[in-house]
Amino acid sequence: MVDLSNFVEKFRLLHLAQRFYVLATLSLLLYLLSMAKASLLLQLFAVLLLAATAIEMWQRFAHWWHSLLGKALILVFYAIVLNFSFAYAESMVNSVLGIRPDVVPYTVNLAALLLAPAWALIGSMLVLQLYTTLHVSKVMLLLMLRPFGLRARHILPDEPYPGWTLCARIFYLPVVSMFLLMALASYFSGKPEELFSDDNTVLEMNTDQQSAKTAIAQRQEINVLGDEGPLLPTMLWLNKTLATFNYQIESLSASSCALTAPTHLVHINDFEVLRITPDPKAELGYRYEVALCQSPAFGHNKSNPKTAELP
Repeated sequence: MVDLSNFVEKFRLLHLAQRFYVLATLSLLLYLLSMAKASLLLQLFAVLLLAATAIEMWQRFAHWWHSLLGKALILVFYAIVLNFSFAYAESMVNSVLGIRPDVVPYTVNLAALLLAPAWALIGSMLVLQLYTTLHVSKVMLLLMLRPFGLRARHILPDEPYPGWTLCARIFYLPVVSMFLLMALASYFSGKPEELFSDDNTVLEMNTDQQSAKTAIAQRQEINVLGDEGPLLPTMLWLNKTLATFNYQIESLSASSCALTAPTHLVHINDFEVLRITPDPKAELGYRYEVALCQSPAFGHNKSNPKTAELP
């Protein structure tokens, strides 16, 4: 009979993130002992590892937020992300509708909200890379200063088993970055079920899946380097969502300009409108056309607006 009292006693001394690291390690060992057949254990390993990393990063975030320098850096980081997010959202709306995005602010706001998870994943991966570099630097510093009698307690944080915890962080943080990269690719493709499917695991990936993912990446233009310079990734599901929202919610079904159902329109300026007509044959389901506003104020059935004459 195995005595687990010693293990339980040591487990109680650990803080929450360390406990998740231990449970994630046990899940990984059980997965390897099952000869990579129990994919549920691998999914449990990923969830526990993400939870441990999230707890640690939140603690670091709270610690930095309580300092003046930390608040300044965090606010600058969020300002940069917010600027890129809205710029990218306006670019996507412009590519969908073909007009300047300031005339459809609600569609731009929706695009920014839908892009928020992608920016969060990208920011998390960058922060994890810096966090990993910090821990590797700690190890190198310990090795260089050990001949001078400097102990680990002067560099490592005051926590139970700091050496083992540091090794776990260095080993697992790149794995977490890989999980986040998989989640980002799944978000770009619009198929989140592929991330949790039994056939699409980290250790089980055949040639057909790789070729399918390559085809999806080429179709979605996920590669950001092209012949004419950088290319922004195109997400077909997001473009369809923006087109549907703009037609159903933000565009006008009735206007002073001549309009026949089921066509909707968006006013570009005082004379031009964007006509939106449902078209099942179109890629996004809608056909867009910039036309002159045919209004009684300009005269019916005239291509040019009437100019007012001074008395």
